[in-house]
Amino acid sequence: MLRNTLPAIDHDIMRVAALLTALALTGSARAYFSEGWKPGQPVPTLEATPVGNAVPPTPTAAPTPAAKWSWKEFSSKHLDLGRLVTEGPVATALSGLGINAAEQLAQARARAAERGWDEDVPLLTDENYELLVKNETFATPEEAEKRIWFVVVTIGKQDTMSKFVDEAFDTAYRQAIEAGDAPHVKWARIDYLTVTEITTEWMVWKPPTLVVIRKNGNELRFYQPAQIRLKPEMLHQFAATDGWRETEPWTGPWAPGGSRQPYLHQYAVISRKIYSTVTMFPRWVILLVTGGLGSLIISAFHTVDKNKAAKKPVQKKPLTPAEIARKNIAARHNQNQPAATSSAATPNTTEAKKRQGKT
Repeated sequence: MLRNTLPAIDHDIMRVAALLTALALTGSARAYFSEGWKPGQPVPTLEATPVGNAVPPTPTAAPTPAAKWSWKEFSSKHLDLGRLVTEGPVATALSGLGINAAEQLAQARARAAERGWDEDVPLLTDENYELLVKNETFATPEEAEKRIWFVVVTIGKQDTMSKFVDEAFDTAYRQAIEAGDAPHVKWARIDYLTVTEITTEWMVWKPPTLVVIRKNGNELRFYQPAQIRLKPEMLHQFAATDGWRETEPWTGPWAPGGSRQPYLHQYAVISRKIYSTVTMFPRWVILLVTGGLGSLIISAFHTVDKNKAAKKPVQKKPLTPAEIARKNIAARHNQNQPAATSSAATPNTTEAKKRQGKT
């Protein structure tokens, strides 16, 4: 009987083992298979699983764009233009033309470094004028009608008159800020040496000049130092109380809205592009070159004057009336002398014939 029960027990054990194996396989299969997507669930995303001992790739940083080449940066790092014009053959050539390159270089650098402006007064440039003035927006028409820009065009303290106007303008600006009585006025400064398009379009050739701008740059008034009182308190009141209304705005074919204004604008744009090309070099280099060219032109004119003076013939001293009379008498005497000589040498034929007839 024991022998008969052993096969049954073995059979049961095998069934239990098979059941456990099936459960294990089911559990392992669940690890590889999902139940599938059901409505309302987010869309599943695939995730990369490492195979074996493979190391997952690490994310790489995006390549940085190559830096653009800049002449200013290259020249400041690798080119010493100061040594180039003060040493070697260039300095020798300039010295032969009568130009002291070292002295001109020192003066140019000193002029380029001097400005002496109040940094609180904003600068108007060719780049921001369109945004700040031309395209300025207003909340109400009344605000647009009241808005003015009070601007000084100057070259800094290197010029005596510009320095005087700058100091008065900056003091008037601070007084207006402290008083708070001119919220409709915006104060600004234009550097005549660096701004090209604006000053050319305005036909401003002689700084310092004070400018009142209205109607988004379409109405301009210009004032030279001799036309306005340059005391700070007077400039403050001039802007705060709209003293500029006593003068008429700029009109004519070249003014804003004039028939020739588009041509002037095109010329101003071209001038700005030329200036942008020239300013790739440091400012002191430009001042050095212009100063050297000025000295060369002046010396050339003086050389031409000396050559003309050397070739000029010496003028004779004019004769006095007595000398002229003596000269005329001598000339007449010389003309009559050959005639007298010939008459004395030639015998009188008439008298000879008379003598022959008597004989």
